[in-house]
Amino acid sequence: MQTGNPSEYTLLEPFTIESAGNNTEFIGAHAFSGHETHLLLSSKLGSSILLDKEFFSQISEKQPDEELQFKLIQRGFMKVPDSRPCKTDETILPKFFIIDLTQACNFRCTYCFRHLEEKARTITWETLNAIIDYIAWYCKTTNQREIHIQPWGGEPLIAWDKIKHIQDKLRDNDVKAIITIESNAALITPQLAREAYKRDIRLGVSIDGLPETHNLQRKLANGNPSFNKMMQGMKNLRDAGYGNRHGIITVLTRNTLPLLEEMLEYFAVELNIDRFKLNLVKDSPVMKDKGLCLSDDEIIDYQKRLLKKLVELNQRGYPIIELNVLDKLQNILTRNKSNICISRGCMGGKKMLAFDMDGRIYPCDITDYKEEAIGDVFDGGNLIDLLQIAHKEKDFFAPKNSDNCETCPWWFFCKGGCTTAIKYKYGEAKGVDKLECISNRAMYPELVNLVLNQPEMVKVLTKNKIEIQ
Repeated sequence: MQTGNPSEYTLLEPFTIESAGNNTEFIGAHAFSGHETHLLLSSKLGSSILLDKEFFSQISEKQPDEELQFKLIQRGFMKVPDSRPCKTDETILPKFFIIDLTQACNFRCTYCFRHLEEKARTITWETLNAIIDYIAWYCKTTNQREIHIQPWGGEPLIAWDKIKHIQDKLRDNDVKAIITIESNAALITPQLAREAYKRDIRLGVSIDGLPETHNLQRKLANGNPSFNKMMQGMKNLRDAGYGNRHGIITVLTRNTLPLLEEMLEYFAVELNIDRFKLNLVKDSPVMKDKGLCLSDDEIIDYQKRLLKKLVELNQRGYPIIELNVLDKLQNILTRNKSNICISRGCMGGKKMLAFDMDGRIYPCDITDYKEEAIGDVFDGGNLIDLLQIAHKEKDFFAPKNSDNCETCPWWFFCKGGCTTAIKYKYGEAKGVDKLECISNRAMYPELVNLVLNQPEMVKVLTKNKIEIQ
């Protein structure tokens, strides 16, 4: 193994320390080495620990002292008889709900997978109220007082009155609904922005990089450029009190990949954005231009260039972070649980649910496949019971794996990737999400390298959430 090259690792085999009949077992780990520091990672538990040379030498020689043994037991790397094992399974208890409000949209984005050429529907008040009542009843029976709601489209703000109704009706049922909206921003007027800010609604604006690339990929329904309308909506958010702390969501395609560095420079320097999420375009049967999808080599190249540019911008005094990078750093160092898609594998049907415009219940936003529904709000039924049955009977919840998963250091965080992406690409929920697999195998080693050799950047790229002493 080459020191300082985290794409390679040492696989530390399990061993047992015998002492007075009370054997202590080291369960094994992937070990990554920097110049002065070593990181141990458990791919089965998602736990990690940073060790100096002396402690790492003790592990390598299978002779950890009592101080190190205690630390390893705390992190799940060692176990003693009758000790409580580190928890790896997630309780079925949804707290994040997607509600499909409308198919209508004032944009025609090149990578959209919704059937916008067909007649656009918007959810009826009857169905929406049935969904809200069902969620409120579920919250009451499970004693939840705070949940997350993501109104979905189309363009969700077309159904702005219904979004406000969701929040108000749940509040009347003693449930605080944290509303998160991803919007193209063209409908964000000064009045709507002020009202959203007053309601503490979280808004993310979709912007695909530079004005020319944005207009190339995100046109108005009439075919005209959309950048100026988006920018006006963003300005209205900032004037209403959001400042530069509203979300930014960007879809990276083959069109925008060559301009990645210019895009991030534009976000940080020109737009004064301090955080954004960059999602890779995903293949689907309804995508009209398959040429937008990145090749395997381009995905790997992107991950390395992204992190390099983020570090450079922060070193120059522009405090900008990318939220997937933030979550993955937290995954490595804190066994994070905040991201329902990339922190512990797919949490669809465990921590997340979706409702379509007819009141059907799905494990996530896979509403184009009616066979994946697990129930219906009009038929009722205890939600936890419905989910437990679905986990036993539906292929959606079957473990996902490939030949590489067994030995992959990043398995705990991925667990086969996005089930919905697999279903859309292959027509069945089997195999693994290749895009997520390649992304993880490219980005995580770069982040480990950062942790081991530039630890001061961890604090910067996590907005002070993590500091390595």
